[in-house]
Amino acid sequence: MDFLLLTVGAALVLSFVGAFILKKLGIPQTLGFMLAGVVLGLTAILSEQAIHDLRFFVSLALGLIGYNIGHELKNPNLNSKRVRKLLVIVLIEAVAAFAAVAFLTFTILSSIGFPNVIPTAILFGAVASATAPAATADVVWECDCEGPVTSSLMFVLAADDIVAVILTNSAIAYALWIYVPDSIAFASMVFEPVMGILGSVVLGVVFGLIFIYPVNSEVDRGKLLELEIGMVILLIGVIEAVNSYLATSGFLIHVSDIFAAMVFGYIVRSQIDHDKEEVPELLERVMSPIVMIFFVLVGGRMAQLLTTSETVLLILATAALYLLGRTIAKYFGASIGSRIVHEVPTIQKYLGGCLLCQAGVALGLSFIIEETFVALGGEAQTMGVLILGVVAVSTMVLEMIGPLAVKMSLRSAGELPPDHDVFEPHGITLLDIADDTPPTSSDNEEQNAKTDDETES
Repeated sequence: MDFLLLTVGAALVLSFVGAFILKKLGIPQTLGFMLAGVVLGLTAILSEQAIHDLRFFVSLALGLIGYNIGHELKNPNLNSKRVRKLLVIVLIEAVAAFAAVAFLTFTILSSIGFPNVIPTAILFGAVASATAPAATADVVWECDCEGPVTSSLMFVLAADDIVAVILTNSAIAYALWIYVPDSIAFASMVFEPVMGILGSVVLGVVFGLIFIYPVNSEVDRGKLLELEIGMVILLIGVIEAVNSYLATSGFLIHVSDIFAAMVFGYIVRSQIDHDKEEVPELLERVMSPIVMIFFVLVGGRMAQLLTTSETVLLILATAALYLLGRTIAKYFGASIGSRIVHEVPTIQKYLGGCLLCQAGVALGLSFIIEETFVALGGEAQTMGVLILGVVAVSTMVLEMIGPLAVKMSLRSAGELPPDHDVFEPHGITLLDIADDTPPTSSDNEEQNAKTDDETES
């Protein structure tokens, strides 16, 4: 505990260095964060106890990521008819990924006699349905992409993660029922996860409605940045307190922090004035150290698994099947869904190639799975460790090939401008907070006045 500040400082500095180097190579910064965690884990700076003490960063990072995802769900360019079409596509490709990964992992695990293989495969399938918005958005924003695929992409990514959260919560409830059947009734296994999702929606709506008044009453939304971050942290804290009370009371209900944060973000984005939309970008920059540490923790945990676990070969083999099943299902699921709803040909052909990235949400869900089942010990602990290890290895691979697939798909769709042949992720660094702060409305007025004066002269 005395060395936590040393660990956090080393994590931030090494993450910055790793992200800077990989950015020069055209590789997303997320991989640099995870590699920093691997190095810290192998050198014992990031010990198992330190990872345990810093676990609150996981919940905090997931809350902030979820809040930003909620903002992306509200797209003024999408009408209700288009949203219905995209929801059908999301359901088909997400369920396809769930089914394909569950089947493949069931096949390999049952062949070696892995215990309770059905709940393990279902959990793998649930996590596989998630897609990473951040790495995909890097390509879109850096390359100034524009077109039908681009306009639909962020909504699909955000809705993807909502489906993943719901599937994972349900899969966790089923796995708990399998491992501790005497303490959980079948009715509880079915209905209490639904109550958890409803609780997440209620809390997200309440916090959103509370925040709407101050954000619309203040001319410069940037002045409310501390309140905005504080509301997200308070929401996560309230959910942790509620979940702790429910767990000690014997309920299976688990309120999802990331889902509540998504609802919170959606409510805020849909109700605030459009001239205040620049602040979420600033919020991303301010929250970047928290996200850095989250990925460092994942890398550190992966280093421990690959050096001390007796299931290293199983992790690598399962990760290969996980990647294969998820990639094929996402690509063809999006294509089939697009054809069913009669989307334009470019979406039918190229949307699936933009859905391969996987990072924060999937890793956060696998962290939750590991934490839940490691506490049970025995076979449940083995399952939790296996899932986190497989998802972490898969994420490192997908963070390298996913953005390239997005770029190639958008280029083939004709939505990548010709002057952006080289993809260099813009990255979020700590220096960007000071150097790249979005202009306030007063700054814009001064600049406009100056431009008018120059024109008259």
